Amino acid sequence: MALLALVIKDIKQLLRDPKTLVMVLLMPILVMAMFVAGYGGKGGSVSIVVVDLDRSPVSWQLIDALRSHGNFKVRYFVSTPEAGETLVRRGKAYAAVIIPKGFSESVLAGKPTHLELVLDSSYASVSELVWEAAIVAVQAFQRSVSERYGTFAVNVIRRTVYGPKVTRVENFFAVVMGILLHLVPMSLIAVSISRERERKTFEQLIMTPIRSSDIVLSKLIAYAAVTLADMLVTLAVSVAVFGVRVRGSFADLVVVSSLLLLCSLSLGLLISVISRNQLQAYQTAIFVFIPSLLFSGFFTPVDLLSPQVQMISRLLPLYYFLRAFRSILLRGWSLEDNTSEVMALGLETLLFLVLAIKLLKLRVD
Repeated sequence: MALLALVIKDIKQLLRDPKTLVMVLLMPILVMAMFVAGYGGKGGSVSIVVVDLDRSPVSWQLIDALRSHGNFKVRYFVSTPEAGETLVRRGKAYAAVIIPKGFSESVLAGKPTHLELVLDSSYASVSELVWEAAIVAVQAFQRSVSERYGTFAVNVIRRTVYGPKVTRVENFFAVVMGILLHLVPMSLIAVSISRERERKTFEQLIMTPIRSSDIVLSKLIAYAAVTLADMLVTLAVSVAVFGVRVRGSFADLVVVSSLLLLCSLSLGLLISVISRNQLQAYQTAIFVFIPSLLFSGFFTPVDLLSPQVQMISRLLPLYYFLRAFRSILLRGWSLEDNTSEVMALGLETLLFLVLAIKLLKLRVD
């Protein structure tokens, strides 16, 4: 009977807190809806650049095969292999397809020929996807054309930039750092103000001549001091102990990581301000992280998600962090090369901070 009474008491407490109840009941449905929206419908295409040195009807048949069988979107046509590789290095395309001069002559004569594929190995998963899709597209091209012109062979030559090899640890390092710098600090600081409300120390705090901005900024500085030190140790150990190679500047990597950390803390403060208790704050932090987990490029590049979800992705701080962090770590880019990502993180940090200050009510409900 005592156990039953405790169960009834806990159920009543949940029912008295509508926000928590809605979160518990709706979270599984909303998560599934977001997953289906991002991965269940028609996705995007892999952006490539084509260098057609042959410029013949046969080469255009190959380009059509790439579009129809490889899920490729030809974003650029350029006239030289150097221009194609430059676009790949600048992150404008995931791969460059180079069709050599004399390609159609070899095909029509039934002679072996080749196709060069320049891949961006800083995105290892996409690089493998492009390679496999290119093989499938070339096979489809061979089947269709050989019916008209006879037997021939096309060898696909693989070449990479930002390589030749990116280890699995280096490939997933940005993802791990994203979780550590986004979910952990956000969840940690999200319960800070709600904890004070539950412990009744918030009443004492608001009795002093203090502004809402003082409360928010003091918590941001305090939590930032602790978590920044943890971030620096994590980065240093990863490089020194686990052998992660930083192609760019380590200082630039620290700057981008610090921006995400401050953005996460600011978002966590906003969650803490609007939450009535610690449970609500923690649940909200987890719920806010889920779209980042699904749509910021953790599992698959954002370009391959549905167009509607891509718009959501570009609102997420983690999306910009992963782009900048990967580019510095694996491509050797500088902060100047990642200006748009750095500015987006800075603006979102400022937005969350201002909202937290404006919404913090210096009274006890």
